Amino acid sequence: MFLSLAAILGPFLASVAPADDRPQLSLPIACQPHKTCFIQTYVDVDPGKGVKDYMCGGATYDQHSGVDFRLLSAAAATKTPFPVLASADGAVKAARDGVEDVFFKAAKRQDVAGRECGNGVILDHGNGWETQYCHLRKGSVRVQKGQSVKRGEQLGEAGFSGMAGFAQVHLSVRHNGKLIDPFLPDAIDGACDPNARGPGMWEPAAAAAFPYKNGETIAAAFAGDAPNADALELDDGNFVPLSPTSPGFVLFGRFINLKKGDRVNFTALGPSGELFDESTAALERDKATFVAFIGKRRGKDPWPKGRYDGRVALIRDGGIIATNVVSFEIK
Repeated sequence: MFLSLAAILGPFLASVAPADDRPQLSLPIACQPHKTCFIQTYVDVDPGKGVKDYMCGGATYDQHSGVDFRLLSAAAATKTPFPVLASADGAVKAARDGVEDVFFKAAKRQDVAGRECGNGVILDHGNGWETQYCHLRKGSVRVQKGQSVKRGEQLGEAGFSGMAGFAQVHLSVRHNGKLIDPFLPDAIDGACDPNARGPGMWEPAAAAAFPYKNGETIAAAFAGDAPNADALELDDGNFVPLSPTSPGFVLFGRFINLKKGDRVNFTALGPSGELFDESTAALERDKATFVAFIGKRRGKDPWPKGRYDGRVALIRDGGIIATNVVSFEIK
């Protein structure tokens, strides 16, 4: 018995969203990519208990339903608000405000039951397509149900309401109720592609602004003492400043999506030459977020005045995959 081409390809074609009616998406947040905002988490394309992002990496977690554009801290989201923007023309299908901005680990699950998205907006783009924007800052939602919006129009501001562990906007894309990964919209269930290079549903400029990264340094700085990861998540400037009398001389880095085996190398030069060139031990497990540092304690004498230069390098499989260079002057 011979099968027609339609019969053979039918199940595959039914699982692929049609390309001619899908919206093209612009970025859902006004920010500086890789400076003030970063993609922390991608869609989990694995339909089972496994974890897999669209490039077959692990920059996601089980059943994660969207793309998380994270900020440096909660303070960053409130001191200089980051507008959340409509990624395409549409109509407001639903909107909610009034949910408190509280990091989820400081709350209880029942506190956000039924409101895991926190303050959010759902836009209907027609032909079964919709986008959802979650974790907006309390009191920032500017639109209401039934309102028409244009691409780039402000919906609210990034925050950390609902089930959020960091300041962000979470973007989900659905077609006829089915979750779609905007980076790999034509994939069948559970498929990923380590060679994916296309823009997917994104405008070319948006795709170019956020090339795939599975391991990134989001900040590096000199400090006067060891930093605290939770304190930095609340306020990225919340660390002891370096001064002649600070208790320590520390170079630290903040990272996202590290893998087992990753190491961090720290080098620092001061007015008198090299201060250190050291690497951390290899990570024993994957880390969604991580803070690492190297430093020295001060003796009786103050730290010398002058310029200090530092480099923080993220090392994976023997090669450097990310580098941040910082400088500081003690006056």
